[in-house]
Amino acid sequence: MRRILNLTLSFLLLGTAVSCSPPKSLYQTSGKIQALIQTKTTYPEARFIVVSDTHYFDPRLGTTGKAFQAYLDKDRKLLAESSELMTAAVQAIEKLPADFVIISGDLTKDGEKSSHQAVAENLARIVQSGKGVFVIPGNHDILNGEAIAFDGDQTRAVENITPDEFAVIYEDYGYAASLDRDTETLSYLAEPVPGLWLLALDSCLWKTNEPGKHSRSGGAFSQHTLQWIESTLIRAKREKKSVMAMVHHGVLEHYPSNDNYYPQYLIHDHERVAEMLAHYDVMLVFSAHFHAQDITRKSFGQSGKVIYDIETGSLVTAPCPYRIVEITFDQKAVIQSRFIDTIPSHPEDFKTYREDYVFDGTIKLGDAALKKYMVSEKDRQRLNPQIARAYITHLRGDEVRPATILDKTELGLWGRLILALQGDLIDGWYTDLPPADNQVTIDLTDGTYQNN
Repeated sequence: MRRILNLTLSFLLLGTAVSCSPPKSLYQTSGKIQALIQTKTTYPEARFIVVSDTHYFDPRLGTTGKAFQAYLDKDRKLLAESSELMTAAVQAIEKLPADFVIISGDLTKDGEKSSHQAVAENLARIVQSGKGVFVIPGNHDILNGEAIAFDGDQTRAVENITPDEFAVIYEDYGYAASLDRDTETLSYLAEPVPGLWLLALDSCLWKTNEPGKHSRSGGAFSQHTLQWIESTLIRAKREKKSVMAMVHHGVLEHYPSNDNYYPQYLIHDHERVAEMLAHYDVMLVFSAHFHAQDITRKSFGQSGKVIYDIETGSLVTAPCPYRIVEITFDQKAVIQSRFIDTIPSHPEDFKTYREDYVFDGTIKLGDAALKKYMVSEKDRQRLNPQIARAYITHLRGDEVRPATILDKTELGLWGRLILALQGDLIDGWYTDLPPADNQVTIDLTDGTYQNN
């Protein structure tokens, strides 16, 4: 039943973005294309940094007062510290040797124009350090009806941005350097280093956003955009370019039951998208959205084609990560994770503070959800810390399963019933699908990996 409801919701959210019976891709029907995709390319040496979900919130829009606190009580992001975290990340990136930086969406809290402008000012510092920067929008960034400021116990609407304005604000961070652009989305093609193409994919549903309402969190590609993607990949094969992709929504499940419980964090029809990318040798896809440090892998049958979905956690959610990726001469992708461990407002205790913040915020959200299911206060007090612990474990990545996933002792009958319906989600968060999530080396010649 849960699966049916999720599929129905996805269909309603996507509207005309998808069709009931999508046509097959060219790699499935054309003999010439099937021969072409056997062409092997060599990755050039490159070093780049991956950041995601910065959720920057302009401090001038208010980070104190009852209204702002009420918002934080329903959220798990370190929004009051987002400016400090952005500054810390930029300072770290400035010092690191790298060719370029990619940021895979949700640049702002809720698409406030002044927040976008501040993000662009921070990115300019990275460019000045000699690195290219390439961004795409996330579901929070465009035509968001909840772009607001906080003033005491009141909120007021502030200016958000259109798709065209996004491309203008971030002109120097991907769009001006694009080799090609999709005409229906903010997707584009770039070449950050010679021989390596970056397919920057806009999977967001900003066309369906409504004034005064929160933006759509799901993602999808229309048939037009899928055709643009495939034509770009065919061009890459013909020009002997290696390709990697970045996209806000996932193309692979990151834990068991991901698609059942949170389909909005995956691209609609993600199996089809992943298979197409893999068949054109797009082995590395950098995703975001769920705020977790998680890497997952899939191999496609007899073809042996492999794809990795490398999800990077949010800069404003514990453990406040970013990644460093090095493509070596011997065709390895060495992935390392780094973390923002100190900010001016928490010079000594930030590691503990960020973990406690997410843990406490998850308990609040879990308690509100369980109340709706009429779970007793006693059962909520026993379940909420266990749920929060599982969630923050998944955010950190490289999960280690505890001996007991959920302690059911002393739960009432109704609490046990709710747990029976939702328990596999918690089990999924503790399941670390291979490979390792924070330090791993991927062989780009055959798709194998080695945990570091």
